[in-house]
Amino acid sequence: MFLLSDSQSDRHTRIRTFKGQEASIGALLATIDFEWTVRRAVLACGTSPNSTIRNEVLQRCSGIDAYRDAWKSEVVPRFGKPLPTVVTNWSYIKTQAFPFRHRVVHGVRGASGAKYSNDRRDALLRASVDVVEFASTQNIELYGRLPVRRKKAVQ
Repeated sequence: MFLLSDSQSDRHTRIRTFKGQEASIGALLATIDFEWTVRRAVLACGTSPNSTIRNEVLQRCSGIDAYRDAWKSEVVPRFGKPLPTVVTNWSYIKTQAFPFRHRVVHGVRGASGAKYSNDRRDALLRASVDVVEFASTQNIELYGRLPVRRKKAVQ
């Protein structure tokens, strides 16, 4: 659905096209975008070699708490900022957006009203922007070629 060559703005514009009865699809795509963004940020901003992050840290990473923990183990030692402080609406993402994603994906809830879905979609898209902005303040471009680390980064 998305290409690495897509800008964040283009990606988010495309996600917002899912409206009305398709609003829950937009929320799911926003979740995918957020997870993709966090994974790239952990990889780009982490301390371990890229292969270690890919094969050990992110290989088993699933769910909001696992992303928070991966960030804590890889990004916090280097930059000192936990994911819940990078993402301005962390509490909402954790208690509303990710549980909604879980309910839809696992068939507990097939769909919901457009406003309900759009609120979660917009929160997730904002969270993705927060992560990209954080990386940018560290001179790391998540929508480009990521830095390659073969050795542990100096903390």
